[in-house]
Amino acid sequence: MPQDLTLLDSPGWDALRKALNQRVVVINERLIPSKRNRVWVVETDVRPVIMKRSLSGRAEREFANLARARQAGLDVPFPLHRSDDYMVIEFLQGERCDSLINHMFSVEAAENLAIWLARFHERMGDGGKPTIMADAELTNFLFCEGRVFGVDLEDVVEGDPMEDIGRLLASILGSEPIFTPVKFDLCMRLLDAYEKESGAEAQESVRPFVARHLRLSATTKPLFRKTLLDAAKRLEFDGWPMLA
Repeated sequence: MPQDLTLLDSPGWDALRKALNQRVVVINERLIPSKRNRVWVVETDVRPVIMKRSLSGRAEREFANLARARQAGLDVPFPLHRSDDYMVIEFLQGERCDSLINHMFSVEAAENLAIWLARFHERMGDGGKPTIMADAELTNFLFCEGRVFGVDLEDVVEGDPMEDIGRLLASILGSEPIFTPVKFDLCMRLLDAYEKESGAEAQESVRPFVARHLRLSATTKPLFRKTLLDAAKRLEFDGWPMLA
């Protein structure tokens, strides 16, 4: 009989006890969306936490990345405990950046996203080699008490920082409502904030990366395939649109 991966098993409960250093009363648990893993919000009589069961085999790597990011002064949830494939991390009460940007068009969230990524690129490098998040989707960021927190660091690798910015901008432009003037304005504000924080040029350098990620999005969004491909072509060869 196949294992039900939507439920916490004995190793998961054991990881929870070790993370909080005591037996706890579980008040509520709920599964939250994740593309590759299983993630729960677990409310206990001590404190709420996030439980993550890695199905990609990267729990140890992500736990180490979170600890390293905290040490570098980056806003990420505090890693509490790891046992095999289970990781227990701090629960943050905040708003998802995809909702704030795609539905509320929050300039504050967009600019703080740029600042977070600029600091990540500066502080997480090793021996002068740039380190990138490699999964800089809007869904992997929370806005909490006026600050952006990166909440998924399992894919961190060496790479070009424009890869992160390009993927992030593509996730903004290619999410409904797609390619509206307000979305392009948010992208410009994000790029301005990134350049100011990092001291590096980004607006022109990032265009091929945005175009490539829009083309990749076209393979998973058949209803918008032509729109995404046309926008990628215009962006790569004609540049950013002029906004009045």
